[in-house]
Amino acid sequence: MALWSVRKGEVADGLGAFGSISLPGAEEKVSNLTMKMTWKLAVLAVLPVAFAVAQPQEIDYSLLPKIYDSPLKDDLAQVTVHRLPNGLTVYLSPNKETPRVTAWIAVRAGGAQDPDDASGMAHYLEHMLFKGSTRLGTTDYKREYLHLEKIAQFYDQLFKTMSPKNRDKIYKDIDWENEQAARYAVANEFDKTYRTLGIDGVNAFTDNEQTVYICDLPANRLRAWAKVESDRFQNPVFRLFQTEIETVFEEKNRWLDNPERILSDAVDKALYGEHPYGRP
Repeated sequence: MALWSVRKGEVADGLGAFGSISLPGAEEKVSNLTMKMTWKLAVLAVLPVAFAVAQPQEIDYSLLPKIYDSPLKDDLAQVTVHRLPNGLTVYLSPNKETPRVTAWIAVRAGGAQDPDDASGMAHYLEHMLFKGSTRLGTTDYKREYLHLEKIAQFYDQLFKTMSPKNRDKIYKDIDWENEQAARYAVANEFDKTYRTLGIDGVNAFTDNEQTVYICDLPANRLRAWAKVESDRFQNPVFRLFQTEIETVFEEKNRWLDNPERILSDAVDKALYGEHPYGRP
């Protein structure tokens, strides 16, 4: 689900501010793979688990796709499958039509992994991963962090508080801290950075068993793209999350206005019942 196009010698940095950031072992391996190619490529990258790059852990390779260093016989797409040291699976397929890369990063987690009492969390997380990192989306993360931590602490208190009066007080404290944190937030800096690099088609979607992040980039911006993606998966900051939930609600409202989607929800409920696939 991640497609790229790269030609030999076309990989360039293009984003000096992120010079020290990389997926562990990923950047060098991707560079080596692409440099071996004499044509443009299409690439699919699959994360074995959400945030596997952020928290190193033992990887059960038996659960991951098989590696193919050369295409299968009669495979018109000429797909090869590679594995990076951090467990990331990369699919390569020649694409000689354009010197660009359509990149899909697929995480093996989606709506089916939502808690029973909090459906929609995977979709919400998808949105929050566009809010930047400790470097991107902030003017001063150290100061912003103090307020974000306070917000988290107040929510912990809220979950344990039953008194309406005390809950109102906590909500006011949360609102105040949120206003202070927002002073350091740079809205949409992730998207603006990608536009500056000539990257378009930036989007994402959440399904039952996957969350996929999509964009289309110039071939000579592959290294810069990998650094930005590495940063947002390793160092995400869930800033502006209170306002973002309104966006999620609006998407849900549009869904409920679509007759075909209403029918789809009804069919899933009838087929799967209480199984997570049956949740709207």
